[in-house]
Amino acid sequence: MLRKPVEDIIRAEIETVRARRIILDQLEGGLLTGAELREKISTDIKAQMVAEGASKKEIAKVKVTSPKLYHNTKRLEELGIIVSWKQSQYRLFELDPRAILPVRRALGISKPLMYITSLSNPEDQRPFVQWLVNNPHFNPKKLLVFVEATRWTRGVSRIMDRFLPDDAFRVWTTEWKEVPEEVTGGEEEPGYGNLQKTYEFLENEILNHLQAHNIIFDLTLGPTLITLAMAKLAHEYSTTAFHVSRYDAADADVSYY
Repeated sequence: MLRKPVEDIIRAEIETVRARRIILDQLEGGLLTGAELREKISTDIKAQMVAEGASKKEIAKVKVTSPKLYHNTKRLEELGIIVSWKQSQYRLFELDPRAILPVRRALGISKPLMYITSLSNPEDQRPFVQWLVNNPHFNPKKLLVFVEATRWTRGVSRIMDRFLPDDAFRVWTTEWKEVPEEVTGGEEEPGYGNLQKTYEFLENEILNHLQAHNIIFDLTLGPTLITLAMAKLAHEYSTTAFHVSRYDAADADVSYY
């Protein structure tokens, strides 16, 4: 039996129980304690009561207990949407990283876009930049480009902005990350490398940006091992991955996965 998409599971929870919507909305902003979550839920309940014309005496009686919070957080943890742990006398809660993007979509929360790709060779920069600046599909604020350390040795130019047209109006920042030779395999060992280690290397870098950005993956030009790792990440983190038939904005066939 096929499992429902994470986003559908989240939508069902937040549409059924308002407290779970508040929990996820608050945790999208970062780590919170149980006491902070109880206060956020209480504030929301009181605001609803005010809107419905409740008296001050009725509103003053509102109290969100630890068992009530636990009932809702336990459900979200069982679904793999949030995680929690005990630290000193506090219980801390946060979104599972793999649920961050589906939670944002379900709640309608927007973040700047980070476009993640990989280039096999330095000469791939020109067609890639010309595609990106002209295509109507994406308008990223940041590029994250993974390359094999063995192919992009010191001295190889990594200034993609030099390929921008003079009248280009899109602006982004670019961050380059070299995947070490011990992960991807050396030039003398074509076809070798470790997919899981490549996945973990990319994942660790992406987690540094996930709080501030939404992400997509361009699988078009990267070497096989990095491309496979990006495809796996797109699946695990419930986001878009695509392949472009040719980097020509007027004549491109974009296949989404």
